[in-house]
Order: sequence, then C-alpha cells, then structure tokens
Amino acid sequence: MRQFIPIILLLGLLLSSCRTQHAVEPHNYQTMSQRGSVTLKLNHLEYTLFCTTQLWRNELVVLSLQPTLGLEMLRVEATKDSVLIVDKINYQYTTLAYNWAERQIHPSPSFKLIQDFVTAPISGKKKKQQDKLLLQMGASEIAIQCVFSQRMYDKLGTPRQINLQKYKRVSLHEILPL
Repeated sequence: MRQFIPIILLLGLLLSSCRTQHAVEPHNYQTMSQRGSVTLKLNHLEYTLFCTTQLWRNELVVLSLQPTLGLEMLRVEATKDSVLIVDKINYQYTTLAYNWAERQIHPSPSFKLIQDFVTAPISGKKKKQQDKLLLQMGASEIAIQCVFSQRMYDKLGTPRQINLQKYKRVSLHEILPL
C-alpha cells in the first residue's frame, strides 16, 4: 500500500496542473456571451444594472442592460463602423459613427476598444472580470465599470437584428442625460 502513495501524489499533482491549464481563457473562439453588472456614471448620476454581453468576434458586440426581471431597458450594438443605442423603455434610438465620436469623445471610441473592454480576461478567486472605462464628452464625464462573470464561448448562433420601425430616431442627449 505504501508503494502506491508516491504514485497517488504524482497523479494528484498532474491532475491539479491540468486543472489550472483548463482555467486559461481560450483564444480561438468566434462567439462569447457573459453576464454581469454595469455601473454607469453620467456626471453626478449613477446607475447599476444587470447586463448581458454577446460578442461575435471582429463583427458585433451587443450589450443589453436590464434593471430587473430580465426586461431589456437599453441595448447597445457596436459594429466596426458605428454604435447603435436603443432605449427600449421610451422607444427611441440613436446611431453614432466612430468618426463623429472621435471629435466628441475622448479617448476616441472604436470597435477594437469596445471588443477589448468586454473580452478582458476573467481572473481572481471569484473568476470575475472588472474593468473600467472613462470617457469625456465636452464637459460631461461618462464612467463605465463592468463586472463580468459566467462567460461561455462558441454557444451563440447568428446575431438577431433589432427591428427599429417602432422606435423614433433621436439625438444622443435625448437618450443619455449628459
């Protein structure tokens, strides 16, 4: 029996090292979804909401904000050339092109910035990713802090397009109180 103890210890060591290798984030995924919370600070107002994020690598990032009961309140869709913001409560939307945003928002937003923000590695004991983004728009400051967890890879199908027929196109200031 004593002769098996070193083998059992060696086997345990090998299994534990395999487990840490599996915890590393995969790099070859095409889609990703995750849940978490987002805290949005607009000047002196602060909102903390439940959120889900869906990502189709190098194509589309969808952020869905839900205050309670899973009802989508605000949807943000980022593509390579623009960002669509849909206020589902008030039935209104706006589209922001990155070339417009470069002149208005600092640092300049881009699809790569958004994609990198939502795909930062999840780390720590609780396996949560916490990331902050601070944007300046004129005299207004927009601080976004996300805590993501429950990440899943390659489980998403084709992105679903939102039908904007019942929504009114408005300016960004009508959706976000800047």
